[in-house]
Amino acid sequence: MKNYIEDSARTASNTYFTEKVTSSEVKDTFETFAATGETLDNQKRRLFYGKGENLPDDTVENFSIENLNGNIVHAIYGLCTEAGEISEAFLKAAKTGKFDEVNLKEEAGDLLWYLAMLFRELDTDFSEVSATNINKLKARFPDKFTQKDAYNRDLATEREILES
Repeated sequence: MKNYIEDSARTASNTYFTEKVTSSEVKDTFETFAATGETLDNQKRRLFYGKGENLPDDTVENFSIENLNGNIVHAIYGLCTEAGEISEAFLKAAKTGKFDEVNLKEEAGDLLWYLAMLFRELDTDFSEVSATNINKLKARFPDKFTQKDAYNRDLATEREILES
């Protein structure tokens, strides 16, 4: 993972275009995302921990989670809910001017836990996924991150790397 962290820096944008979004736009979006995370967390508690009462059948055409791999569904719910909690940390930092790094590390650990659950079900691991991701990013950004390369992606080449 340490190599992945170092390799990922090569393909990260080092530019921060704060003039491209308004503060109210960012605030509203992250508040919505955090609220959605809370909604998903409540669903996750009912779906995977049995919390609450049974609800009436509400069949939606062409949509069902009943036959999906429950561990993958749980992992996806968990990743989304933890991302919602990271959104809450962002909102707090925007108000206080400082990130709670202890909280961020805790939430990152929770994200890793749900990724581990997902990887178990996909019969893969952190090393394989991180190596594939870095190879894809090296194809996208041959030397380093550039805005041009970010906008002009060769999706066919990237897919080949992901499938190999």
